Amino acid sequence: MATAVLNVKIDEALKERLRHYAEVNNENLSVTTEKLLQLAFEAVEEVGVSEEDIDNQHTEEESVTPFTPKEIKALRKLLKKRK
Repeated sequence: MATAVLNVKIDEALKERLRHYAEVNNENLSVTTEKLLQLAFEAVEEVGVSEEDIDNQHTEEESVTPFTPKEIKALRKLLKKRK
C-alpha cells in the first residue's frame, strides 16, 4: 500500500481528542487518524449514506470557461490602474 501525505485544518479541540485517543491506544497521530477515517468510511458504507443524503440542497457546480490570455491581460491592466 502506498502512503500519501494529508494536511488538513481541523478544530483544535478535535486535534486534542485525536492526540488523547492516540496516546491511550499507544499509537501515533498518523496511525490513529488513518484508522478512525477508515472506520468512518466503513460505517458510512454500512448505513448506506447516499449522495442525496449529503447534498440535500441538490446543488450543482456551474462549469465556467477559463479566461483567455486577452481577457487576463485586460484584467491585469484594470487592476494596475486601481493601484
